[in-house]
Amino acid sequence: MAKELFTVEEASEILNLHIKTVRRFLREGRIRGRKIGRSWMISAEDLKEYAHGELKSEVSMPESRERVPMNVSAVVEFFERVPGEASRYSNSLIAMLNVKDPSWGESRFDFMYHPDEGKARFVLFGTPRFIGEIMKFMEIIQEQE
Repeated sequence: MAKELFTVEEASEILNLHIKTVRRFLREGRIRGRKIGRSWMISAEDLKEYAHGELKSEVSMPESRERVPMNVSAVVEFFERVPGEASRYSNSLIAMLNVKDPSWGESRFDFMYHPDEGKARFVLFGTPRFIGEIMKFMEIIQEQE
């Protein structure tokens, strides 16, 4: 025989929601249930109704399948005992971003220099094309030294 009534805890597992979320949804009426004593109980039918309603209200695919760009990040670290040299890399990257190719999309980088470790760190974020171009640029600068 199938179980007819579920506790809040059981419903939270079935719906993959936090227990507090299930309780709030019960209070708000988004999930139908009934109180038996001090505990909420949810029928199998009410669980199904809520789940099917949620599936219907999920975001549907847009009419035009617009291409959404992929973004990636990369962390580049290198040892540079002279702070001025690490700064030179940063200034060069700033110059590149100021005249960047529009096909790079939204992009940015963060620069940190750790003098006690003699380490420079760049955190890059943007499209794969942007990351690829910056990596080529950094490789060229490294080869010139």
